[in-house]
Amino acid sequence: MDLISKRTRNAFREVMVGFVLREISMIFDSADLTPIYIDIDGVSGQRRTLVEQYYANLNFELLSDVKKLARAYSEVVYKLEESKSHIDDRDVQKTIDSLIKCMEQDDFKYEAGNFVSHKLDQQILNTSSIVELSLDSIMEHLNKVKNKIALGDNSGAISNAYTLIEQFLKELLKITEINFNQDEGDIRSLYNLIKEPLNLNPGNPSLENHLKSILDGIQKQIAGLYILANKAS
Repeated sequence: MDLISKRTRNAFREVMVGFVLREISMIFDSADLTPIYIDIDGVSGQRRTLVEQYYANLNFELLSDVKKLARAYSEVVYKLEESKSHIDDRDVQKTIDSLIKCMEQDDFKYEAGNFVSHKLDQQILNTSSIVELSLDSIMEHLNKVKNKIALGDNSGAISNAYTLIEQFLKELLKITEINFNQDEGDIRSLYNLIKEPLNLNPGNPSLENHLKSILDGIQKQIAGLYILANKAS
């Protein structure tokens, strides 16, 4: 049985028709989802087709896939919230409320900017390794970045680079046995968690000045990538 219904998937797809193609790609790529570039029967338009190509690479009965899709849907709502010109933008808010209602019918709740469900909690409990970052997965991300740059898909390349940094930080947190929210997508927050335990804080008075400069540069790069990927689109 699908954990996110076709009704809900279609509702989000139709909302994403209002986004540009690169925004759609970035939404899915930031959730570590990839499309299958195949012909989609019964669907018209580039945007609908692109969404369905991402859907085609998902198993809606598989918890790990559904968790990623829920994350992508959270980003859709976030973008809609950002698009509101003022607090009383009723049309946009009506769309947001409709999407949240669809997810609620699939047993999800919208909390603190994320779609969560007890169905996904089961996956967390049964997963022995929260993050798996291997040489193969690193090379896979780097190859995706190179391919997208070659195709002129700069926003897609940024998304893949962001995902690689996010996974790397989570792997460090796991190794150092620091508690963290595996759904956290803000690399600034993840870096702040690891900064003190690994002595990466540029404000540490015991560090030499040249090390402080290096660590300050790393911190600024993390912040810059976050802004580039999540704000500038």
